[in-house]
Amino acid sequence: MDINRALTSKQQAIYAYIRDYIRDNGLSPSLEDIRSFINVASINTVVQHLIALEKKRYIIRRKHAKRNIEIVNQNILGLISTITIPVVSSVGCDDLSVMARENYDEFLEVDSKLLGDKKDVIAVRAMGDSMNDAGIENGDYILVEPTEVAENGSKVVAIVGDMVTVKKLEKKGGVTVLWPESKNSKYRPIILQEDFKIAGKVICTIPGSSMDVSEIIPISENY
Repeated sequence: MDINRALTSKQQAIYAYIRDYIRDNGLSPSLEDIRSFINVASINTVVQHLIALEKKRYIIRRKHAKRNIEIVNQNILGLISTITIPVVSSVGCDDLSVMARENYDEFLEVDSKLLGDKKDVIAVRAMGDSMNDAGIENGDYILVEPTEVAENGSKVVAIVGDMVTVKKLEKKGGVTVLWPESKNSKYRPIILQEDFKIAGKVICTIPGSSMDVSEIIPISENY
């Protein structure tokens, strides 16, 4: 599954419409079909959205054809079951400087096999590189299973006050330590005793610069 960037809510709606239209009709919708679906006055608006989807490598537009839109990975139309996951916030991998906030302006389409039996999976966008030795780089998308329970050694999304961060979890002697995973000595562990909440466990990361499913990095409990 070859995806370059996450979609805005409007792009996700148009992409889903095109995908379902091709699956149900065997050919792509016309520009007028899409214009009517998104309820805009101008075909140019439709074209701009299609250009964005093509740049993000969700679709290909063939030249000199009336119904010229193709899904980049045709398997997505039937052989691959995909799930739309909202990108709900940005999280800091450097420190606790990023405010927790919901942001549903982006979506990811991922193969449901990646998630197994996990439910209500969300995605967050990493900020900083204090977890780069764990395969989490600045700008990467992190798939997260919402939970307040995690084992020692797990990569977690943690909430401290109204701040969020991604770190490796260690609990010992009534103290919680959130460890960075980077050879850069400027990153220090965060030591906590109270006002602390685990928001979720990291399932895997998707490189933000080139979101190809073949590059997805599974993160095991023993990483």
